[in-house]
Amino acid sequence: MTWDEPWLLALIPPTLVALAWFARGSVQPLRARRRRWLTIVRMALAVLAIVALAGPTLTLPARAHALVVVADHSHSQGADGMARAHAAATAALGDVPRATRIGVVSAGDEPAVRLVPEAGASLPPPAAAGTQDGGAQSDLAAALRVACGLFPPHSARRVLLVGDGVETRGDLMAAAREAAAAGVVIDCLPVAGAVRPDARVAAMRTSHVRAHEGAAIAIVADLESSYAASGRVRLFENGVEVDARALTLAAGEIATATFRRTPTQRNLYTYRVELDGFAGDEVRSNDEGLALVEVRGRPILLYIDGEPDEAHVLADAMAQEGIDLVVRPPEAMPRELRELAGYDGIILSDLPAAALDDEAFAALRAYVEQLGGGFLMIGGPNAFGAGGWYRTPIEDILPVKLKAPDTEERAPTALMLVVDRSGSMDGQKLQMCKEAAAATAELLEAKDFLGVVAFDSSAHWVVPMGRLGDRSGALSRIRAIDCGGGTNIQPGMEAGRDAIRGVAARRRHMIVMTDGISQGGGYEAMAATLRAQGVTVSTVAVGADADGALLARMAASGGGKFHLARDPRQLPRVFTQDAMTHLGKLVREQPFAPRQVERHIMLTGIDLASAPQLLGYVRTHRRAAAQVPLVTDVGDPLLAHWRFGLGKVTAFTGDCKGRWSSLWLGAWQAGYQQFWAQVLREVARPPQGRAIDLRLGEEDGRARIVVDVLDGAAAFKDGAEIACEVFHVGVSSPGGAMRPLAPPLLEQTGPGRYVGAFAPDRAGVYLVRAQSGADIATAGLVHQPGGESATGRVDRRLLERIAAITGGRVLAEGERVAMHDEPRGAAVPLRTALTIALLLLFLVDLVIRRWENCLGVWERLRGSAARGG
Repeated sequence: MTWDEPWLLALIPPTLVALAWFARGSVQPLRARRRRWLTIVRMALAVLAIVALAGPTLTLPARAHALVVVADHSHSQGADGMARAHAAATAALGDVPRATRIGVVSAGDEPAVRLVPEAGASLPPPAAAGTQDGGAQSDLAAALRVACGLFPPHSARRVLLVGDGVETRGDLMAAAREAAAAGVVIDCLPVAGAVRPDARVAAMRTSHVRAHEGAAIAIVADLESSYAASGRVRLFENGVEVDARALTLAAGEIATATFRRTPTQRNLYTYRVELDGFAGDEVRSNDEGLALVEVRGRPILLYIDGEPDEAHVLADAMAQEGIDLVVRPPEAMPRELRELAGYDGIILSDLPAAALDDEAFAALRAYVEQLGGGFLMIGGPNAFGAGGWYRTPIEDILPVKLKAPDTEERAPTALMLVVDRSGSMDGQKLQMCKEAAAATAELLEAKDFLGVVAFDSSAHWVVPMGRLGDRSGALSRIRAIDCGGGTNIQPGMEAGRDAIRGVAARRRHMIVMTDGISQGGGYEAMAATLRAQGVTVSTVAVGADADGALLARMAASGGGKFHLARDPRQLPRVFTQDAMTHLGKLVREQPFAPRQVERHIMLTGIDLASAPQLLGYVRTHRRAAAQVPLVTDVGDPLLAHWRFGLGKVTAFTGDCKGRWSSLWLGAWQAGYQQFWAQVLREVARPPQGRAIDLRLGEEDGRARIVVDVLDGAAAFKDGAEIACEVFHVGVSSPGGAMRPLAPPLLEQTGPGRYVGAFAPDRAGVYLVRAQSGADIATAGLVHQPGGESATGRVDRRLLERIAAITGGRVLAEGERVAMHDEPRGAAVPLRTALTIALLLLFLVDLVIRRWENCLGVWERLRGSAARGG
């Protein structure tokens, strides 16, 4: 029996004496016998209360011995080291009683249970090569925690830790303290792997964590090898190789490679050093190192234009206003959040949605919503709804709805969809094709005409050509399309041709989609005939198996466009963009004068009355929560702005180039520059560090966060409310996927200084955002756990500390585990049981004091029962 607060037991005698004294002087009208019983019960209540407060714990006898072997199977051990460890562990268990339950846990990247504890078991052979595939790290702490969870109840618990004790991930000391609290004894058996040829990056650092544009930065890598070797060391800046040099390493010596870079643009730079060409290197998981540098300067925005040759128009104008636009073609749009994080804003101009993929969508949305970045979408014939952005993840963050209301009286349009339903379309292809057709149908108005015909070896009408009156019925029939047999475009295209050419509509358009090679011929001639009859024809090839050459010729003959959708998920964007482009539903190319209907900081000091007309825009519909300071002549949004998450999003439905803004560029050049400069400065993320500064560092496996907050120009702000968030991006995180961690708690440690910490659990880049009021600061930290190395080293000091705090031993070679000591039983706290007994005794006290009342209740209950019988 053990006690949490044993000194409280000394209160029992004086408490009993006091209760006896009070009972003698009691004037309560009770008989002597009841008074004695009441005194005894109250004494028992007092004793139970004091004993419960003292916290007794009962140790039950153990039923059996149990021992779990934790074996290091990381790359540092190697095959020879694992064989020696197995032999040493087998010898160490030579005196273990046969009734002892023995289990085995492997320690590597992730712990693996190789043997559940069972009596009379022998150790399995050393881990196979497949286990070593997960041995790029040594997470001994995780393996120890798994081992502690394998012990059967009420057993004596012992762990034999076999390995070199060199951990590259986790906190083994913390896990050992948890094991000691649970009554687990840890014996350590030091066994190191053989020294093998291994060249590695031992450490990497930079001369500056933060720097300004144009500042020289030194990137230093410490390299070492267990053998004499020659090769190259390469430097990558944001994933692009920027330097490389030959290097010769001597056995057992540390060499230093120093690279110098001078970043000229404000960004978050990730530097990676990689060893290459070192013949005989047997451990490749430690051949690279990472570092992160934040380069500050004037605001910089990423500019992606659907027509790269026209991007210079806005970029040149903004250069004269002191705003840097980094121009990239659509295919160079970053897909990783850590690349976007270095920009103050993102601009997409006249860009179709099909130019980006789902990874870019996810990264862009997270950049705005979670990192507080700015986003501007500028119009053009390929932007907004006309660019296929309808029903994409980006539509949700825009301040305008992409399906514009039908506020104008216009002639109806006709759309004919000819869809492949052959057997090869089964699965995702057909599902996405149906979603594409449904999304396109939703963009049409009730007065428009829609026809959908599906083909395999023959044609099957899904939605007969007619006005889209019953929209829900048409959508239901589209979503009910199922697969058929072969592939023959001709019947489907002929049926669609016969149906659409007889429709009286202002614009008529046909989209033909297939994923295979069709039978028959004469398709180009059919498309040319339709074009001559006023029907344009576009084609969509799904995947590499489709006859792209034929479909491209059909589109050229039919006056439409050819689209190659390598990923079926692109189909909804391709369909909606093509339909709206050729039907002219969303693009309005008529001169109009912009009208200011709301005041906004973007328009301060701009004389819009002198602004020439714009020649077109993309029709959208405002969102209720958005600000719309500029509208068109018919009231459609021209400039809209709102906040989404932590970021700011702006939409300009006109363009910024010569197609619709030619008059602004010619007769209103100064106004053009002022307008776009003010829009971009308002969109851009606020400057970092204006009233808040954020610094990150790493100590003992934990990331330390230091935030300084100012109150005015030179005073520190005490008692500030700071919201801090941490995200793990990963070195090669697909699509920039960002994993949020539990928000760390910041505590004030000095005037205006707030400190917190978090534990990085994976290698990669960690982005930390701190916000105080309207001020936001963001910083990055590279966490790269030490890689495995085949140096034959044993961390004996760590093993001795672990054995000491758990009551175990560090075994010498040939020494055996001692299991003859008395097994420790399970510890059972008794406070809960004593509390229950206390409540029951209180009820007994109540019955004694209210005995007459209890008898009355009892008699009434008996009487009621008798009458009921």
